[in-house]
Amino acid sequence: MSAKLYILEYHPDENGCPVHIAQEYEPEEWEWENQEPDPFQMQITRQYSSVVIDGDIRFVDFDFYGLDSRLVSSRFIDVCRTCAVRFRSVPFDIRFSDHSRPEKQYFIFLPADHLPILDAERSVCEVELNVETGMPMMDRFFPDVPIYKKIEKFVVRDFAFPALFHSVELDMLVCTDEFRQQAMNSGLRGLKLSHWTEITSTTLGLDGRSGVSIRTPSGCWMAKSDLN
Repeated sequence: MSAKLYILEYHPDENGCPVHIAQEYEPEEWEWENQEPDPFQMQITRQYSSVVIDGDIRFVDFDFYGLDSRLVSSRFIDVCRTCAVRFRSVPFDIRFSDHSRPEKQYFIFLPADHLPILDAERSVCEVELNVETGMPMMDRFFPDVPIYKKIEKFVVRDFAFPALFHSVELDMLVCTDEFRQQAMNSGLRGLKLSHWTEITSTTLGLDGRSGVSIRTPSGCWMAKSDLN
């Protein structure tokens, strides 16, 4: 039986979780790739911060902000530690246009577990082929995982997944029921958890990372139910 998994998304509201937070980052480029396979091996020598350039935003209270970068609060970090999640966190200083700062401490979240979740035998999918060699194209950062041109039926493989990890195929953070329960008990803000039993009619397009992005006619994936 496939594991019950949940996708993490940012859920904005009008009380400290803006739809979008326009920021100027310092430094502009980070010392790692967005999909860094092993964050523990990185040498991080810089201090990272941002200035919120939207003058109307002078208060944020999210615990998970999954747009542009994965910014999380110390409360999110506490949940990860409780669930024995493997990760690395980089302190991140947010300043508003009036030079004030949020009450919460924030971090850049770098997951350490990157796992494929698709059961290729039970799913209905088509692998992207190299036009020159005819061989399957493989993910640039995770060379054991193929790039899928199309997934008509997405079935999760049977596996003892960790509480929270990065799904290579979806390029999203995914968690188990253990993490979901702890997150709900902790009242994490800005976090939407949705689960599915299978993803259907999903088309994979190309992006600049490794050729993997997920989109459907109605969104990036088809969730069976919203549990937030």
